[in-house]
Amino acid sequence: MKWNNLNFIILLIASLTLTSCVETKTNKKSSDTSTTQSTVLLPNNNAGNGDSDDGYVDDSDLPSYYDLPPVSGGPEGVIVHGTNHPNRNPPPNGIFWSSERNMSSSNQQILKTDSRFNIRLMALSAPNQNTTDSNGTKCSQLPVGYQKLQVSLCVRKQNGACVYMHLFNDLYVNEWSLTKEFNIPSNTNDPLVIDIIDVKWDFSCTWDGSNNSSYCPYSGVWDQDCVRFKMQVSTDGTQDLPGGRY
Repeated sequence: MKWNNLNFIILLIASLTLTSCVETKTNKKSSDTSTTQSTVLLPNNNAGNGDSDDGYVDDSDLPSYYDLPPVSGGPEGVIVHGTNHPNRNPPPNGIFWSSERNMSSSNQQILKTDSRFNIRLMALSAPNQNTTDSNGTKCSQLPVGYQKLQVSLCVRKQNGACVYMHLFNDLYVNEWSLTKEFNIPSNTNDPLVIDIIDVKWDFSCTWDGSNNSSYCPYSGVWDQDCVRFKMQVSTDGTQDLPGGRY
């Protein structure tokens, strides 16, 4: 009888010891889990949108500035014929290129802005022979090696006359010009319009090495030849253009 009681006591002590170990291990696991969960960071709904208490919008959060014209599978840039010899092959309505005429209505929406409208240009090498220019006319001549262009540009409202004009002088091939900051025409909610109203080159001055003063530093592009350039535009919906200003 004593032996049975002794066995019972031993079994009871062993059972209590095991229960204590299990509870201790379980509590430790629960503590570890709780610690891990406390380090999880909830998503910040305001992160990355440039919002802050003072209403400031970080420019780096905005999309990049726009290339004009948008590249759609053809050669990059605006391609136009000259008109010299004299004033042959005039462009439509005397405008070499216009965002209102040469860009789709959906692409024109990128030119809608309330406060910022900045533009810079870069001359590009002449297009290859038989390239079709921006107005649908084929460039019949071999490309010539002009070094720089001079481009007159106008900013206006839709269905309005030229409001602001700027002469981009000394546009070297593959080099960006300074940036021109334009004022915004008043009383318009429509996309602004960019018109290219004149294009000249230095090739008439330099092609035979004579630097003929009659054609220097710039003169009209020959009517059978084509030149090429591109633009970049920043608005209040994009990052601003880098570099110096006029």
